[in-house]
Amino acid sequence: MTSPCRRPRDRRLVRPLHATAAGAAAVALAVTLSMTSAQAAPDDTVPHGVVQVAGQDVPVLGTFVYHEHQDDARPEVRGVIHGVRRIDGGTVVYYSLGSAGGDSFRGSSAFPDSSSPYRLNRGVAITIVDTTTLHAYVPLHDDATTFASDTGDLNSNPGELRVGWAVFPELPASVTTVQVNMPWGTAAGEIPVQDGALTPVSAEPAPYVGEGWPQVPQGTALANADQKVATFPLTRRSSDLQKTAQVDETPEQTSVTLDANVLFAKNSAELSSKASATLAKVAADIAARGTGTVVVTGHTDSDGSDASNQKLSEQRAASVVAALEPQAGSAVTFKAVGKGESEPVATNSTPEGQQQNRRVTVVYSVKGDAQ
Repeated sequence: MTSPCRRPRDRRLVRPLHATAAGAAAVALAVTLSMTSAQAAPDDTVPHGVVQVAGQDVPVLGTFVYHEHQDDARPEVRGVIHGVRRIDGGTVVYYSLGSAGGDSFRGSSAFPDSSSPYRLNRGVAITIVDTTTLHAYVPLHDDATTFASDTGDLNSNPGELRVGWAVFPELPASVTTVQVNMPWGTAAGEIPVQDGALTPVSAEPAPYVGEGWPQVPQGTALANADQKVATFPLTRRSSDLQKTAQVDETPEQTSVTLDANVLFAKNSAELSSKASATLAKVAADIAARGTGTVVVTGHTDSDGSDASNQKLSEQRAASVVAALEPQAGSAVTFKAVGKGESEPVATNSTPEGQQQNRRVTVVYSVKGDAQ
């Protein structure tokens, strides 16, 4: 085992290069080896996949590049994602990083300062995101331990890669890929979720690439970590090109905001011909994923009296329910509500604000296994 105080001979980080595989171009971070006469040239590139470094199989599943503290004047950090692996009681992300040149690499500069509830000098500015179930995960901790590499262990000379790790909550069994974001939101790509800690295990807390993998805590060592506080639901927002419908989705609920200016003529509750296609899409999603009560709420601007606006909002909600209900299946029930001008989302003092306030919302819960 190479001492962390001695410069290893064969863990170099060089510029990103282009590699081709089966005629398709792929960009990967190139790791060069110290060469003997029997080895390949130093400029050979390493595509995504499994490569050999010093005789060890090293997965290269994603790469990332960023500047320390997101400051272009500071040194560049480059690295590799080696795995997102299910372990007993959690999920571990293995990565390696270093700098291509300049002064010695400081692991603490590669990460923002960790703060409560995490211990100081831990590499916790990593997030994994599941876009299927709409959840994000951050590293686990308990009262005594932060389950991530000590940034001081990642210190190295220019051109060297050390392996770090962070343990996250257990992922649902259905999750097969996640996005990995490194410090300052640096995307490392879509990474497959695999089973089991990487082997062989090194005695070093942050071994050089090709000299084994860090020992990571599992099982009872993670028992006191609260997985819920490290798990965050996300909201996905989308809209059609005409912005007739804006959709906000969470793991439990979908909210659709329909533009009443498209659905209805001014001061009318009769659906326009343009409304049919939009409402058909909403109804199809309710039929596929909806559960419980679908609440349809009409809203108006402040033009006119309170009473007339209240009545118009109720009528418009009822019209939308009448269009959705026959297409939405029998697993849900509908409730029409009118709010009149009482819940504006923009100012009523401008035409643009009034246009935003004229809307109908459709809110429904989604089945737990439908995401």
